Amino acid sequence: MTVKLEPLGPAHAAAMLAWMQRDDVRDDVGVASEPTMERTLAFIDRALTDDTVAAFAIVDDGAHVGNVVLDRVDRRVGTARFSIYLGAPEHRGRGVGRAATRLALAHAFEALQLQKVWLTVHTRNTRAITAYAREGFRVEGVLRREFLLRGELVDALYMGVLRGEQPG
Repeated sequence: MTVKLEPLGPAHAAAMLAWMQRDDVRDDVGVASEPTMERTLAFIDRALTDDTVAAFAIVDDGAHVGNVVLDRVDRRVGTARFSIYLGAPEHRGRGVGRAATRLALAHAFEALQLQKVWLTVHTRNTRAITAYAREGFRVEGVLRREFLLRGELVDALYMGVLRGEQPG
């Protein structure tokens, strides 16, 4: 397993769209509107031109297997929101997400010089919550009935990691 991040670009759009059409991915990501190629390309274009977004393709052994995004980058306060998904199920449970998270946090804290990275995750996504906690994220609050999961409002956790809190 060799995991690296590369800037998200139009070449990644077809895989992204296919993944966003999968129930297991879109439920946990919280996709609010029907995925289309037009919307996917618009997101990629924004990621390439907006300095409040740093979006990366996760590449495992040369294959694009998911994405990791730092957005809502606030340079004044030094924060960004983190999101990740592995769209290729065969790459889950192998440490790919952990490696990609560590690379993204290194980018946030070193290249972007941020002091905090935060995320929200619905409370039923226990696998993700456990993975985030292993990487130094701490629960900072509960957002009651904040996430729409298959037609039901469920609680979400607000989690954050400060520079220096992530494992070595």
